Amino acid sequence: MDTNTFCPVIDYLRLSAHYYADNKAFVGIDEITYHKFYSRVQTLAGCFKTYGVEKGERVAIWLPKCGEYPLAIYAAMEIGAVYVPMDGSQPLDRACKILGKSEPMVLVTDCARFEALNFEYPSSIQLIILIDADLSFEVKPGFSARVIPLLRLPYMGIPLPQPVTCDKHDLAAILFTSGSTGVPKGVKISHGNLHHFIYWAINTFGLSCKDTFANHAGYHFDLSTFDLFAAAAVGAAVWVIRDDEQRNVNALIQGIKKYHVSVWYSVPSVLILLNNAQFDRHDVMCSMRYVLFAGEVFPIKHLRDLENYLPDECDLFNLYGPTETNVCLYYRVEKSVLQGNKPVFIGQPLPGLTIDVIDERGQSISKEGCIGELLVKGPCVTPGYWRHYDSVNSEHHAKGYHATGDLVSYERGLLTYLGRKDRMIKLNGNRVELGEIEVAISSMQEIKEVAVIAELTESSQYIVAYYSLAEYENKVNSITVKQYCAQKIPRYMIPKFIRRLPELPKNANGKIDYIALKDLSKKHQEKSTMSGIAGVDTVEKVI
Repeated sequence: MDTNTFCPVIDYLRLSAHYYADNKAFVGIDEITYHKFYSRVQTLAGCFKTYGVEKGERVAIWLPKCGEYPLAIYAAMEIGAVYVPMDGSQPLDRACKILGKSEPMVLVTDCARFEALNFEYPSSIQLIILIDADLSFEVKPGFSARVIPLLRLPYMGIPLPQPVTCDKHDLAAILFTSGSTGVPKGVKISHGNLHHFIYWAINTFGLSCKDTFANHAGYHFDLSTFDLFAAAAVGAAVWVIRDDEQRNVNALIQGIKKYHVSVWYSVPSVLILLNNAQFDRHDVMCSMRYVLFAGEVFPIKHLRDLENYLPDECDLFNLYGPTETNVCLYYRVEKSVLQGNKPVFIGQPLPGLTIDVIDERGQSISKEGCIGELLVKGPCVTPGYWRHYDSVNSEHHAKGYHATGDLVSYERGLLTYLGRKDRMIKLNGNRVELGEIEVAISSMQEIKEVAVIAELTESSQYIVAYYSLAEYENKVNSITVKQYCAQKIPRYMIPKFIRRLPELPKNANGKIDYIALKDLSKKHQEKSTMSGIAGVDTVEKVI
């Protein structure tokens, strides 16, 4: 891409399959060239098309991290369909909510998840592709959707589809995030949104076909769009880091060295894991050109440690933006800033974007040190939410801007992140609505009231839930609450600490007093044993 002329991201793959045919599109156990990978994409897309999938239809993908995941993403895009990526580790209950809300025509999944559905799926689904079923697989008679093993496609004589052209307003994806009502909220991502980000990235970082990207983020997470589409735009390789490798320090170290990773993008917590590991840093990290981080605040002392063992020519970048804007601000970390004691800046807007900081009266502020909410306007902003009206932002999105809910201030003409104005947090890069956790726990019959808070320490952030019981003598405790949560919400949303109180504190208006709960939580932190408090369960760490 030499100019800023709009280009849908599927065209990146099509062009690389032509100009970089023999380059590796993926390395590791997924190793395949661009030419062969695009051929597989066309075959799967042909199957979608044969069974009636048209432009704009949804293709849901419910898989663990694997090579078939990007295959399904690109196959959907090849025919102009919208991909709906789902966290492979989320519980069945939440997966069903996403399927019900997105109403996909196709579901790409594996046998284990297919069996877990137990034939309970939206009537919109007409085709199910099983990536790990053998050729002899047959579904029970009377099943309404067509179920086909991926292995069978090359033998079915399916015609290759005509590549579909998308414009910048067409939807590329729907990314479901945590919703405060207990129902995941789908953020619509257009082809124009993706192009704006990828065009900026390949030019800012000077990416080339010689690079190898580490794809650490899950495909349901907006960080993954950089790994997939920026790599394809320049004919570079991608190493897909499996779920069981994501926090396995030895696997990460071996992969970085073996595949000569030059571009890394992840949440800070993963980089902190590498900080604490014992290995020959010069030998392992010598290929690294860029380390990018996003999704949460990077504690400055850990960022200093990271910078100390990266090659001198490797640049550190803090990338900022909610799912509704992907990346909208960036900051190249300066060595002088690392010597301070505050988190680094979130920086300045990408070209073509306009930002505004407003106070509680809705007035713009630009004076250094004054705190306000960040608003973003421009081609990065989502066209809206999928079949959901948001009282804060739905009308904003129609006008091309997004109120982030993040509190910021100016310093040296750059923006500093200061926290949230609502109850949404970022935890290990995942967006978490504390209200969704409350909805999940409150659905337990034995629970009378529940309140969930987030605690921030010097080096981490975690979730704490307080609850009271309808009948205090019953046998519900923190373990049973966590086990119940595991059936309702993703693992990363399960509170680290769950504490029982006879009654939750109330303010003068009779509402749950979250400030009082935060004070109580601080007292728990100060107790070395964190146990033996009257009326509170013994504190147990999440499994």
